[in-house]
Amino acid sequence: MPKKGHGNPLRNSRNKWLSRILRWSVSFICWTSYIIYRGLVVGKIKFDPRKGKMIIHPRNNWTKRVALILKICLLVHDYSFASYLLLAIVPIFVKSPERLFEIIMESIKMQITLWNTARLYSWLNSPSWNRSFVNRANDVIRINADLKSILGPLSLEGISLLIIYILHLQFILLKNINFPYIIPILYTLFLELVCNAYVAYQVLLLSWIAAIIQFLKDYQQEQQPSRKQRKKLLRLMRIYAKISNVHQDIKLLWLPVASMLFSNIVELVGSWSYLIRCIVFHNRRIMINKWGIYFWKHLGGGIAPLLRMLLIGLFNDRLVQMQESLNLQLLIIDLKHPKMKELDVNFTRELQKLQTCFDLQLRAQPIRNQIMSVNQVCGCSFAMDFFFCTVVNSISCVQYEIANGQDILYD
Repeated sequence: MPKKGHGNPLRNSRNKWLSRILRWSVSFICWTSYIIYRGLVVGKIKFDPRKGKMIIHPRNNWTKRVALILKICLLVHDYSFASYLLLAIVPIFVKSPERLFEIIMESIKMQITLWNTARLYSWLNSPSWNRSFVNRANDVIRINADLKSILGPLSLEGISLLIIYILHLQFILLKNINFPYIIPILYTLFLELVCNAYVAYQVLLLSWIAAIIQFLKDYQQEQQPSRKQRKKLLRLMRIYAKISNVHQDIKLLWLPVASMLFSNIVELVGSWSYLIRCIVFHNRRIMINKWGIYFWKHLGGGIAPLLRMLLIGLFNDRLVQMQESLNLQLLIIDLKHPKMKELDVNFTRELQKLQTCFDLQLRAQPIRNQIMSVNQVCGCSFAMDFFFCTVVNSISCVQYEIANGQDILYD
Protein backbone atom coordinates (compact mmCIF):
# COMPACT_ATOMS: atom_id res chain seq x y z
CA MET A 1 0.00 0.00 0.00
CA PRO A 2 1.52 3.35 -1.01
CA LYS A 3 2.12 5.80 1.72
CA LYS A 4 0.08 8.93 2.00
CA GLY A 5 1.47 11.59 -0.32
CA HIS A 6 4.06 9.19 -1.83
CA GLY A 7 5.17 10.25 -5.31
CA ASN A 8 3.54 13.67 -5.05
CA PRO A 9 6.03 16.25 -3.68
CA LEU A 10 3.47 19.07 -3.69
CA ARG A 11 0.92 17.10 -1.69
CA ASN A 12 3.64 15.81 0.62
CA SER A 13 4.86 19.36 1.30
CA ARG A 14 1.30 20.59 1.85
CA ASN A 15 0.59 17.80 4.36
CA LYS A 16 3.83 18.59 6.17
CA TRP A 17 2.90 22.26 6.56
CA LEU A 18 -0.67 21.41 7.60
CA SER A 19 0.75 19.05 10.21
CA ARG A 20 2.97 21.83 11.56
CA ILE A 21 0.11 24.33 11.63
CA LEU A 22 -2.04 21.82 13.53
CA ARG A 23 0.70 21.22 16.10
CA TRP A 24 1.51 24.93 16.50
CA SER A 25 -2.11 26.10 16.69
CA VAL A 26 -3.24 23.46 19.21
CA SER A 27 -0.09 23.97 21.29
CA PHE A 28 -0.57 27.76 21.28
CA ILE A 29 -4.24 27.53 22.29
CA CYS A 30 -3.61 24.97 25.03
CA TRP A 31 -0.45 26.50 26.50
CA THR A 32 -1.84 30.05 26.48
CA SER A 33 -5.01 28.91 28.25
CA TYR A 34 -2.98 26.80 30.69
CA ILE A 35 -0.67 29.69 31.62
CA ILE A 36 -3.64 32.01 32.22
CA TYR A 37 -5.41 29.29 34.23
CA ARG A 38 -2.38 28.72 36.46
CA GLY A 39 -1.80 32.47 36.77
CA LEU A 40 -5.34 33.03 38.06
CA VAL A 41 -4.66 30.46 40.83
CA VAL A 42 -7.94 28.59 40.40
CA GLY A 43 -8.42 24.84 40.43
CA LYS A 44 -5.88 22.05 40.86
CA ILE A 45 -5.19 21.01 37.26
CA LYS A 46 -1.55 20.73 36.28
CA PHE A 47 0.39 19.31 33.34
CA ASP A 48 3.04 16.74 34.22
CA PRO A 49 5.75 16.91 31.51
CA ARG A 50 7.40 13.66 32.70
CA LYS A 51 4.21 11.63 32.26
CA GLY A 52 2.95 13.75 29.38
CA LYS A 53 -0.56 14.09 30.80
CA MET A 54 -2.74 16.23 33.04
CA ILE A 55 -2.87 15.53 36.78
CA ILE A 56 -4.61 16.80 39.89
CA HIS A 57 -2.00 18.61 41.95
CA PRO A 58 -3.04 20.70 45.00
CA ARG A 59 -1.55 24.16 45.04
CA ASN A 60 0.80 25.35 47.74
CA ASN A 61 -1.09 26.71 50.75
CA TRP A 62 0.93 29.92 50.80
CA THR A 63 0.29 30.45 47.09
CA LYS A 64 -3.46 30.11 47.64
CA ARG A 65 -3.42 32.45 50.64
CA VAL A 66 -1.42 35.15 48.87
CA ALA A 67 -3.62 34.86 45.77
CA LEU A 68 -6.79 35.09 47.88
CA ILE A 69 -5.54 38.21 49.67
CA LEU A 70 -4.64 39.83 46.34
CA LYS A 71 -8.06 39.02 44.87
CA ILE A 72 -9.88 40.43 47.91
CA CYS A 73 -7.74 43.59 47.88
CA LEU A 74 -8.38 44.04 44.17
CA LEU A 75 -12.14 43.81 44.61
CA VAL A 76 -12.23 45.99 47.74
CA HIS A 77 -10.05 48.78 46.37
CA ASP A 78 -11.56 48.70 42.89
CA TYR A 79 -14.58 51.02 43.09
CA SER A 80 -15.90 49.59 39.80
CA PHE A 81 -16.80 46.30 41.53
CA ALA A 82 -19.08 48.07 44.02
CA SER A 83 -20.59 50.25 41.32
CA TYR A 84 -21.22 47.17 39.16
CA LEU A 85 -23.11 45.48 41.99
CA LEU A 86 -25.12 48.66 42.51
CA LEU A 87 -26.02 48.95 38.84
CA ALA A 88 -27.19 45.32 38.84
CA ILE A 89 -29.99 46.18 41.27
CA VAL A 90 -30.52 49.87 40.43
CA PRO A 91 -33.85 49.40 38.54
CA ILE A 92 -35.49 48.83 41.93
CA PHE A 93 -34.75 52.46 42.85
CA VAL A 94 -35.36 54.10 39.47
CA LYS A 95 -38.16 56.68 39.64
CA SER A 96 -37.87 58.45 36.27
CA PRO A 97 -39.35 56.36 33.42
CA GLU A 98 -37.35 58.01 30.60
CA ARG A 99 -34.36 55.67 30.78
CA LEU A 100 -36.05 52.80 32.62
CA PHE A 101 -36.00 50.33 29.71
CA GLU A 102 -32.33 50.90 28.97
CA ILE A 103 -31.38 50.63 32.63
CA ILE A 104 -33.38 47.40 33.04
CA MET A 105 -31.62 45.87 30.02
CA GLU A 106 -28.21 46.83 31.44
CA SER A 107 -29.20 45.46 34.84
CA ILE A 108 -30.32 42.11 33.40
CA LYS A 109 -27.07 41.86 31.46
CA MET A 110 -25.06 42.54 34.62
CA GLN A 111 -27.06 40.02 36.66
CA ILE A 112 -26.48 37.31 34.04
CA THR A 113 -22.77 38.17 33.94
CA LEU A 114 -22.49 37.95 37.74
CA TRP A 115 -24.32 34.63 37.82
CA ASN A 116 -22.27 33.11 35.00
CA THR A 117 -19.00 34.36 36.50
CA ALA A 118 -19.86 32.74 39.82
CA ARG A 119 -20.78 29.45 38.09
CA LEU A 120 -17.56 29.36 36.06
CA TYR A 121 -15.41 30.18 39.09
CA SER A 122 -17.18 27.47 41.07
CA TRP A 123 -16.60 24.88 38.34
CA LEU A 124 -12.96 25.78 37.89
CA ASN A 125 -12.44 25.27 41.64
CA SER A 126 -14.65 22.18 41.96
CA PRO A 127 -12.62 18.97 42.67
CA SER A 128 -15.14 16.81 40.78
CA TRP A 129 -15.10 19.12 37.73
CA ASN A 130 -11.30 19.21 37.83
CA ARG A 131 -11.11 15.40 37.93
CA SER A 132 -13.56 15.06 35.05
CA PHE A 133 -11.64 17.61 32.98
CA VAL A 134 -8.31 15.88 33.66
CA ASN A 135 -9.73 12.47 32.68
CA ARG A 136 -11.20 13.81 29.44
CA ALA A 137 -8.02 15.73 28.58
CA ASN A 138 -5.93 12.60 29.11
CA ASP A 139 -8.33 10.63 26.91
CA VAL A 140 -7.78 13.17 24.14
CA ILE A 141 -3.99 12.98 24.59
CA ARG A 142 -4.07 9.16 24.41
CA ILE A 143 -6.28 9.08 21.31
CA ASN A 144 -4.06 11.61 19.56
CA ALA A 145 -0.94 9.59 20.42
CA ASP A 146 -2.55 6.33 19.23
CA LEU A 147 -3.56 7.80 15.89
CA LYS A 148 -0.12 9.32 15.35
CA SER A 149 1.49 5.94 16.06
CA ILE A 150 -0.74 4.29 13.43
CA LEU A 151 -1.04 6.96 10.72
CA GLY A 152 1.91 9.24 11.36
CA PRO A 153 1.68 13.04 11.79
CA LEU A 154 -1.87 14.36 11.53
CA SER A 155 -2.81 17.28 9.27
CA LEU A 156 -4.97 20.31 9.99
CA GLU A 157 -8.49 19.96 8.63
CA GLY A 158 -10.38 23.19 7.98
CA ILE A 159 -7.87 26.04 8.10
CA SER A 160 -10.75 28.50 7.50
CA LEU A 161 -12.15 27.56 10.92
CA LEU A 162 -8.83 28.49 12.50
CA ILE A 163 -8.95 31.88 10.75
CA ILE A 164 -12.46 32.51 12.13
CA TYR A 165 -11.19 31.59 15.58
CA ILE A 166 -8.35 34.12 15.31
CA LEU A 167 -10.83 36.83 14.27
CA HIS A 168 -13.00 35.88 17.22
CA LEU A 169 -10.06 36.34 19.59
CA GLN A 170 -9.37 39.79 18.14
CA PHE A 171 -12.94 40.90 18.75
CA ILE A 172 -12.78 39.44 22.27
CA LEU A 173 -9.72 41.60 22.92
CA LEU A 174 -11.50 44.65 21.50
CA LYS A 175 -14.50 43.90 23.70
CA ASN A 176 -12.44 43.65 26.90
CA ILE A 177 -10.50 46.84 26.18
CA ASN A 178 -13.71 48.86 26.43
CA PHE A 179 -15.04 47.32 29.66
CA PRO A 180 -14.89 49.76 32.59
CA TYR A 181 -15.71 46.99 35.10
CA ILE A 182 -13.63 44.03 36.23
CA ILE A 183 -16.49 41.47 36.48
CA PRO A 184 -17.23 41.29 32.71
CA ILE A 185 -13.50 40.94 32.06
CA LEU A 186 -13.26 38.03 34.53
CA TYR A 187 -16.34 36.43 33.00
CA THR A 188 -14.89 36.66 29.51
CA LEU A 189 -11.56 35.31 30.74
CA PHE A 190 -13.11 32.30 32.51
CA LEU A 191 -15.42 31.58 29.58
CA GLU A 192 -12.62 31.75 27.03
CA LEU A 193 -10.50 29.33 29.07
CA VAL A 194 -13.15 26.63 28.64
CA CYS A 195 -14.03 27.62 25.06
CA ASN A 196 -10.37 27.56 24.03
CA ALA A 197 -10.00 24.02 25.35
CA TYR A 198 -13.12 22.99 23.43
CA VAL A 199 -11.91 24.63 20.22
CA ALA A 200 -8.55 22.82 20.52
CA TYR A 201 -10.45 19.55 20.98
CA GLN A 202 -12.64 20.27 17.95
CA VAL A 203 -9.59 20.99 15.78
CA LEU A 204 -8.03 17.70 16.86
CA LEU A 205 -11.32 15.85 16.37
CA LEU A 206 -11.58 17.00 12.76
CA SER A 207 -7.97 16.00 12.10
CA TRP A 208 -8.59 12.54 13.62
CA ILE A 209 -11.62 11.77 11.47
CA ALA A 210 -9.97 13.24 8.36
CA ALA A 211 -6.91 11.00 8.90
CA ILE A 212 -9.12 7.92 9.27
CA ILE A 213 -11.02 8.80 6.09
CA GLN A 214 -7.78 9.27 4.17
CA PHE A 215 -6.56 5.86 5.35
CA LEU A 216 -9.82 4.25 4.19
CA LYS A 217 -9.48 5.90 0.77
CA ASP A 218 -5.94 4.55 0.42
CA TYR A 219 -7.09 1.15 1.67
CA GLN A 220 -9.65 0.98 -1.12
CA GLN A 221 -6.92 1.26 -3.76
CA GLU A 222 -5.37 -2.02 -2.63
CA GLN A 223 -6.41 -5.05 -4.63
CA GLN A 224 -5.18 -7.31 -1.84
CA PRO A 225 -4.66 -5.43 1.47
CA SER A 226 -1.84 -6.83 3.53
CA ARG A 227 -2.33 -8.31 6.96
CA LYS A 228 -0.70 -5.23 8.48
CA GLN A 229 -3.20 -2.93 6.76
CA ARG A 230 -6.12 -5.06 7.86
CA LYS A 231 -4.91 -4.84 11.46
CA LYS A 232 -4.62 -1.07 11.07
CA LEU A 233 -8.20 -0.91 9.83
CA LEU A 234 -9.48 -2.80 12.86
CA ARG A 235 -7.43 -0.64 15.23
CA LEU A 236 -8.80 2.54 13.63
CA MET A 237 -12.36 1.28 13.96
CA ARG A 238 -11.79 0.61 17.65
CA ILE A 239 -10.24 4.05 18.09
CA TYR A 240 -13.25 5.68 16.40
CA ALA A 241 -15.55 3.87 18.85
CA LYS A 242 -13.44 5.31 21.68
CA ILE A 243 -13.59 8.79 20.10
CA SER A 244 -17.38 8.60 20.05
CA ASN A 245 -17.54 7.54 23.71
CA VAL A 246 -15.07 10.22 24.82
CA HIS A 247 -17.08 12.86 22.96
CA GLN A 248 -20.18 11.92 24.96
CA ASP A 249 -18.21 12.44 28.19
CA ILE A 250 -16.82 15.75 26.98
CA LYS A 251 -20.34 16.84 26.06
CA LEU A 252 -21.38 16.54 29.72
CA LEU A 253 -18.69 19.08 30.64
CA TRP A 254 -19.43 21.33 27.66
CA LEU A 255 -23.24 21.64 27.83
CA PRO A 256 -23.42 23.82 30.98
CA VAL A 257 -20.87 26.19 29.44
CA ALA A 258 -22.67 26.15 26.07
CA SER A 259 -25.84 27.36 27.78
CA MET A 260 -23.91 30.50 28.78
CA LEU A 261 -23.14 31.18 25.12
CA PHE A 262 -26.87 31.38 24.42
CA SER A 263 -27.39 33.75 27.37
CA ASN A 264 -25.04 36.17 25.59
CA ILE A 265 -28.01 37.19 23.46
CA VAL A 266 -28.89 39.81 26.10
CA GLU A 267 -25.48 41.43 25.68
CA LEU A 268 -25.79 41.16 21.89
CA VAL A 269 -29.18 42.88 21.86
CA GLY A 270 -27.76 45.79 23.85
CA SER A 271 -24.75 46.16 21.53
CA TRP A 272 -26.69 45.77 18.29
CA SER A 273 -29.48 48.14 19.32
CA TYR A 274 -26.81 50.79 19.89
CA LEU A 275 -25.25 49.98 16.49
CA ILE A 276 -28.62 50.35 14.79
CA ARG A 277 -29.21 53.71 16.47
CA CYS A 278 -25.77 54.90 15.37
CA ILE A 279 -26.14 53.77 11.76
CA VAL A 280 -29.72 54.92 11.19
CA PHE A 281 -30.36 57.92 13.42
CA HIS A 282 -27.10 59.67 14.21
CA ASN A 283 -27.16 61.85 11.12
CA ARG A 284 -25.78 64.89 12.89
CA ARG A 285 -22.37 63.35 13.38
CA ILE A 286 -19.78 63.21 10.66
CA MET A 287 -19.14 59.69 9.43
CA ILE A 288 -15.72 59.26 11.08
CA ASN A 289 -17.00 60.15 14.54
CA LYS A 290 -20.12 58.03 14.14
CA TRP A 291 -18.25 54.91 13.14
CA GLY A 292 -15.47 55.54 15.65
CA ILE A 293 -17.91 55.71 18.58
CA TYR A 294 -19.69 52.42 18.03
CA PHE A 295 -16.61 50.65 16.70
CA TRP A 296 -14.65 51.09 19.90
CA LYS A 297 -17.55 50.78 22.31
CA HIS A 298 -19.83 48.09 20.90
CA LEU A 299 -18.35 46.30 17.89
CA GLY A 300 -16.39 43.78 19.96
CA GLY A 301 -19.37 42.89 22.13
CA GLY A 302 -21.63 42.72 19.08
CA ILE A 303 -19.44 40.50 16.89
CA ALA A 304 -17.44 38.20 19.21
CA PRO A 305 -20.39 36.11 20.55
CA LEU A 306 -21.78 35.73 17.02
CA LEU A 307 -18.42 34.53 15.69
CA ARG A 308 -18.15 32.08 18.59
CA MET A 309 -21.59 30.66 17.82
CA LEU A 310 -20.81 30.51 14.10
CA LEU A 311 -17.52 28.72 14.79
CA ILE A 312 -19.24 26.01 16.83
CA GLY A 313 -21.87 25.66 14.11
CA LEU A 314 -19.24 25.29 11.39
CA PHE A 315 -17.39 22.68 13.44
CA ASN A 316 -20.65 20.76 13.85
CA ASP A 317 -21.58 20.82 10.16
CA ARG A 318 -18.07 19.76 9.19
CA LEU A 319 -18.31 16.83 11.63
CA VAL A 320 -21.63 15.77 10.08
CA GLN A 321 -20.11 15.78 6.58
CA MET A 322 -17.03 13.84 7.68
CA GLN A 323 -19.05 11.18 9.51
CA GLU A 324 -21.19 10.67 6.40
CA SER A 325 -18.01 10.37 4.34
CA LEU A 326 -16.58 7.88 6.83
CA ASN A 327 -19.73 5.79 6.62
CA LEU A 328 -19.54 5.83 2.82
CA GLN A 329 -15.88 4.75 2.78
CA LEU A 330 -16.63 1.79 5.05
CA LEU A 331 -19.49 0.75 2.76
CA ILE A 332 -17.24 0.93 -0.31
CA ILE A 333 -14.59 -1.21 1.41
CA ASP A 334 -17.22 -3.80 2.29
CA LEU A 335 -18.41 -3.93 -1.33
CA LYS A 336 -14.99 -3.86 -3.04
CA HIS A 337 -13.38 -6.69 -1.10
CA PRO A 338 -15.79 -9.65 -1.15
CA LYS A 339 -12.92 -12.11 -1.58
CA MET A 340 -11.43 -11.00 1.72
CA LYS A 341 -14.38 -12.59 3.50
CA GLU A 342 -13.22 -16.00 2.27
CA LEU A 343 -9.48 -15.46 2.85
CA ASP A 344 -9.64 -14.17 6.45
CA VAL A 345 -12.74 -15.25 8.31
CA ASN A 346 -11.56 -13.86 11.66
CA PHE A 347 -10.85 -10.46 10.13
CA THR A 348 -14.28 -10.43 8.45
CA ARG A 349 -16.06 -11.36 11.66
CA GLU A 350 -14.23 -8.70 13.67
CA LEU A 351 -14.79 -6.04 11.01
CA GLN A 352 -18.52 -6.79 10.89
CA LYS A 353 -18.75 -6.38 14.66
CA LEU A 354 -16.94 -3.03 14.51
CA GLN A 355 -19.08 -1.85 11.59
CA THR A 356 -22.22 -2.75 13.55
CA CYS A 357 -20.85 -0.79 16.51
CA PHE A 358 -20.09 2.14 14.19
CA ASP A 359 -23.63 2.10 12.75
CA LEU A 360 -25.17 2.03 16.22
CA GLN A 361 -22.98 4.88 17.47
CA LEU A 362 -23.69 6.92 14.33
CA ARG A 363 -27.42 6.66 15.02
CA ALA A 364 -27.59 6.56 18.82
CA GLN A 365 -24.75 8.94 19.78
CA PRO A 366 -23.52 10.86 16.72
CA ILE A 367 -20.66 13.28 17.28
CA ARG A 368 -22.37 16.67 17.37
CA ASN A 369 -22.01 20.05 19.10
CA GLN A 370 -24.99 20.61 21.36
CA ILE A 371 -26.10 23.80 23.04
CA MET A 372 -28.58 24.30 25.91
CA SER A 373 -29.53 20.58 25.91
CA VAL A 374 -28.62 17.24 24.34
CA ASN A 375 -31.59 17.63 22.00
CA GLN A 376 -30.47 20.96 20.49
CA VAL A 377 -27.67 20.71 17.94
CA CYS A 378 -25.67 23.87 17.31
CA GLY A 379 -25.13 23.86 13.56
CA CYS A 380 -24.93 26.73 11.08
CA SER A 381 -28.73 26.85 10.86
CA PHE A 382 -28.93 27.40 14.62
CA ALA A 383 -26.20 30.06 14.39
CA MET A 384 -28.24 31.88 11.72
CA ASP A 385 -31.39 31.65 13.85
CA PHE A 386 -29.38 33.06 16.75
CA PHE A 387 -28.19 35.95 14.58
CA PHE A 388 -31.67 36.82 13.25
CA CYS A 389 -33.13 36.55 16.75
CA THR A 390 -30.51 39.07 17.89
CA VAL A 391 -31.26 41.48 15.04
CA VAL A 392 -35.04 41.28 15.47
CA ASN A 393 -34.84 41.89 19.21
CA SER A 394 -32.39 44.76 18.70
CA ILE A 395 -34.75 46.45 16.22
CA SER A 396 -37.61 45.93 18.68
CA CYS A 397 -35.61 47.68 21.39
CA VAL A 398 -35.00 50.68 19.13
CA GLN A 399 -38.69 50.75 18.14
CA TYR A 400 -39.69 50.69 21.81
CA GLU A 401 -37.45 53.65 22.57
CA ILE A 402 -38.89 55.59 19.63
CA ALA A 403 -42.46 54.76 20.64
CA ASN A 404 -41.84 56.05 24.16
CA GLY A 405 -40.39 59.31 22.86
CA GLN A 406 -36.88 58.71 24.14
CA ASP A 407 -34.01 60.71 22.70
CA ILE A 408 -32.23 58.17 20.51
CA LEU A 409 -29.39 60.55 19.79
CA TYR A 410 -27.78 60.27 23.23
CA ASP A 411 -24.30 58.74 23.54
